[in-house]
Amino acid sequence: MRERREDRPSFRRRIADRRLRDLYDFWLARRGDRPAMPRDDLDPTQIPALLKNLVLADVTDGGRTIRYRLVGTEVVAAHGLDYTGMTVEELTRGSTLTFTHQLYRVVVGQSVPVYSEGRFRWEDRDYHLTRRLHLPLTRSGEIVDMVLLGQVFDVEHAGVDEHLVPANPDELAADLDILRQSGI
Repeated sequence: MRERREDRPSFRRRIADRRLRDLYDFWLARRGDRPAMPRDDLDPTQIPALLKNLVLADVTDGGRTIRYRLVGTEVVAAHGLDYTGMTVEELTRGSTLTFTHQLYRVVVGQSVPVYSEGRFRWEDRDYHLTRRLHLPLTRSGEIVDMVLLGQVFDVEHAGVDEHLVPANPDELAADLDILRQSGI
Protein backbone atom coordinates (compact mmCIF):
# COMPACT_ATOMS: atom_id res chain seq x y z
CA MET A 1 0.00 0.00 0.00
CA ARG A 2 1.36 3.41 -0.97
CA GLU A 3 2.05 5.87 1.82
CA ARG A 4 0.06 9.11 1.62
CA ARG A 5 1.98 12.41 1.73
CA GLU A 6 0.30 13.49 4.95
CA ASP A 7 1.38 10.22 6.61
CA ARG A 8 5.06 10.75 5.79
CA PRO A 9 7.34 12.60 8.19
CA SER A 10 7.66 16.26 7.24
CA PHE A 11 9.70 19.07 8.73
CA ARG A 12 7.96 21.46 6.30
CA ARG A 13 4.57 20.87 7.95
CA ARG A 14 6.01 22.01 11.28
CA ILE A 15 6.92 25.45 9.87
CA ALA A 16 3.99 27.72 10.75
CA ASP A 17 4.68 30.63 8.36
CA ARG A 18 4.28 30.48 4.57
CA ARG A 19 7.31 32.73 3.94
CA LEU A 20 9.52 30.44 6.00
CA ARG A 21 8.13 27.37 4.19
CA ASP A 22 9.05 29.09 0.89
CA LEU A 23 12.57 29.69 2.22
CA TYR A 24 12.80 26.05 3.31
CA ASP A 25 11.71 24.87 -0.16
CA PHE A 26 14.30 27.17 -1.78
CA TRP A 27 17.04 25.82 0.51
CA LEU A 28 16.00 22.15 0.18
CA ALA A 29 15.86 22.28 -3.63
CA ARG A 30 19.44 23.59 -3.73
CA ARG A 31 20.73 21.35 -0.95
CA GLY A 32 19.47 18.16 -2.58
CA ASP A 33 21.07 15.10 -1.01
CA ARG A 34 24.09 17.00 0.36
CA PRO A 35 24.53 17.74 4.08
CA ALA A 36 24.12 21.50 3.57
CA MET A 37 23.28 23.94 0.79
CA PRO A 38 26.44 25.34 -0.86
CA ARG A 39 26.82 29.07 -0.20
CA ASP A 40 27.48 29.60 -3.91
CA ASP A 41 23.93 28.38 -4.63
CA LEU A 42 22.43 31.24 -2.61
CA ASP A 43 21.24 33.73 -5.22
CA PRO A 44 19.21 36.49 -3.53
CA THR A 45 17.63 37.51 -6.84
CA GLN A 46 15.70 34.22 -6.74
CA ILE A 47 13.99 35.10 -3.44
CA PRO A 48 13.41 38.89 -3.54
CA ALA A 49 10.25 38.80 -1.40
CA LEU A 50 12.19 37.16 1.45
CA LEU A 51 15.25 39.45 1.51
CA LYS A 52 13.89 41.80 4.17
CA ASN A 53 13.48 38.83 6.53
CA LEU A 54 16.88 37.20 6.00
CA VAL A 55 20.01 37.11 8.13
CA LEU A 56 23.27 35.55 6.97
CA ALA A 57 25.76 34.56 9.67
CA ASP A 58 29.32 33.26 9.60
CA VAL A 59 29.88 30.51 12.17
CA THR A 60 33.03 28.89 13.50
CA ASP A 61 33.96 26.64 16.40
CA GLY A 62 30.95 24.39 15.88
CA GLY A 63 28.52 27.30 16.17
CA ARG A 64 30.06 28.90 19.26
CA THR A 65 31.29 31.94 17.30
CA ILE A 66 28.57 33.75 15.35
CA ARG A 67 29.11 36.94 13.35
CA TYR A 68 26.26 38.47 11.38
CA ARG A 69 27.26 39.18 7.78
CA LEU A 70 23.93 40.51 6.47
CA VAL A 71 20.71 41.57 8.19
CA GLY A 72 17.45 42.23 6.31
CA THR A 73 15.54 45.48 6.71
CA GLU A 74 12.55 44.01 8.60
CA VAL A 75 14.89 42.33 11.07
CA VAL A 76 16.81 45.61 11.48
CA ALA A 77 13.55 47.48 12.10
CA ALA A 78 12.48 44.95 14.74
CA HIS A 79 15.79 45.13 16.60
CA GLY A 80 16.04 48.88 16.28
CA LEU A 81 19.60 48.60 14.93
CA ASP A 82 21.54 47.14 12.05
CA TYR A 83 23.75 44.51 13.64
CA THR A 84 25.59 43.62 10.43
CA GLY A 85 29.21 42.86 11.36
CA MET A 86 28.44 42.27 15.04
CA THR A 87 28.92 39.04 16.97
CA VAL A 88 26.06 37.49 18.89
CA GLU A 89 27.79 38.48 22.15
CA GLU A 90 27.74 42.13 21.06
CA LEU A 91 24.01 41.87 20.34
CA THR A 92 22.58 39.97 23.29
CA ARG A 93 23.30 38.34 26.66
CA GLY A 94 21.81 36.15 29.35
CA SER A 95 19.21 33.53 28.49
CA THR A 96 18.81 34.84 24.94
CA LEU A 97 22.53 34.36 24.31
CA THR A 98 22.39 30.85 25.78
CA PHE A 99 19.36 29.95 23.62
CA THR A 100 21.03 31.36 20.48
CA HIS A 101 24.22 29.37 21.06
CA GLN A 102 22.17 26.22 21.67
CA LEU A 103 20.24 26.74 18.45
CA TYR A 104 23.33 27.41 16.31
CA ARG A 105 25.16 24.40 17.78
CA VAL A 106 22.32 22.15 16.57
CA VAL A 107 22.25 23.70 13.07
CA VAL A 108 26.04 23.57 12.67
CA GLY A 109 26.83 20.38 14.59
CA GLN A 110 24.05 18.26 13.08
CA SER A 111 23.83 20.09 9.72
CA VAL A 112 20.04 20.27 9.98
CA PRO A 113 17.49 23.06 9.72
CA VAL A 114 15.99 24.27 12.98
CA TYR A 115 12.61 25.99 13.28
CA SER A 116 11.93 28.03 16.40
CA GLU A 117 9.25 30.28 17.83
CA GLY A 118 9.26 32.58 20.79
CA ARG A 119 8.79 36.02 22.28
CA PHE A 120 10.45 38.99 20.68
CA ARG A 121 10.58 42.48 22.17
CA TRP A 122 10.25 45.02 19.46
CA GLU A 123 12.01 48.33 19.95
CA ASP A 124 9.74 50.41 22.27
CA ARG A 125 6.88 47.88 21.98
CA ASP A 126 5.42 44.91 23.81
CA TYR A 127 6.44 41.31 23.33
CA HIS A 128 5.18 39.64 20.18
CA LEU A 129 5.60 36.34 18.42
CA THR A 130 8.61 35.69 16.20
CA ARG A 131 9.22 32.63 14.04
CA ARG A 132 12.68 31.69 12.80
CA LEU A 133 14.12 29.15 10.39
CA HIS A 134 17.88 28.48 10.58
CA LEU A 135 19.38 26.69 7.58
CA PRO A 136 22.93 25.29 7.28
CA LEU A 137 25.19 26.53 4.47
CA THR A 138 28.68 25.49 3.46
CA ARG A 139 31.42 27.20 1.49
CA SER A 140 33.70 24.16 1.37
CA GLY A 141 31.10 21.44 0.86
CA GLU A 142 32.36 19.73 3.99
CA ILE A 143 31.52 21.76 7.09
CA VAL A 144 28.71 24.12 7.98
CA ASP A 145 30.34 27.53 8.22
CA MET A 146 27.37 29.79 7.53
CA VAL A 147 23.74 29.89 8.61
CA LEU A 148 20.89 31.40 6.60
CA LEU A 149 18.15 32.62 8.91
CA GLY A 150 14.64 33.64 7.96
CA GLN A 151 12.84 35.59 10.70
CA VAL A 152 9.26 36.87 10.65
CA PHE A 153 7.33 38.83 13.24
CA ASP A 154 3.67 38.64 14.22
CA VAL A 155 2.49 41.75 16.06
CA GLU A 156 -1.06 40.39 16.36
CA HIS A 157 -0.14 37.54 18.69
CA ALA A 158 1.69 37.44 21.99
CA GLY A 159 4.88 35.44 22.01
CA VAL A 160 5.14 31.95 23.39
CA ASP A 161 7.89 30.39 25.45
CA GLU A 162 10.95 29.69 23.31
CA HIS A 163 11.11 26.31 21.67
CA LEU A 164 13.16 24.89 18.85
CA VAL A 165 12.45 22.02 16.50
CA PRO A 166 15.40 20.44 14.66
CA ALA A 167 14.66 18.54 11.47
CA ASN A 168 15.48 14.85 11.37
CA PRO A 169 16.91 13.03 8.32
CA ASP A 170 13.67 11.14 7.57
CA GLU A 171 11.74 14.40 7.41
CA LEU A 172 14.32 16.01 5.11
CA ALA A 173 14.32 13.00 2.78
CA ALA A 174 10.51 12.90 2.64
CA ASP A 175 10.27 16.65 2.00
CA LEU A 176 12.89 16.40 -0.75
CA ASP A 177 10.98 13.54 -2.42
CA ILE A 178 7.77 15.60 -2.36
CA LEU A 179 9.60 18.65 -3.71
CA ARG A 180 11.07 16.62 -6.56
CA GLN A 181 7.70 15.07 -7.36
CA SER A 182 6.14 18.51 -7.59
CA GLY A 183 8.79 19.58 -10.09
CA ILE A 184 10.24 22.45 -8.08
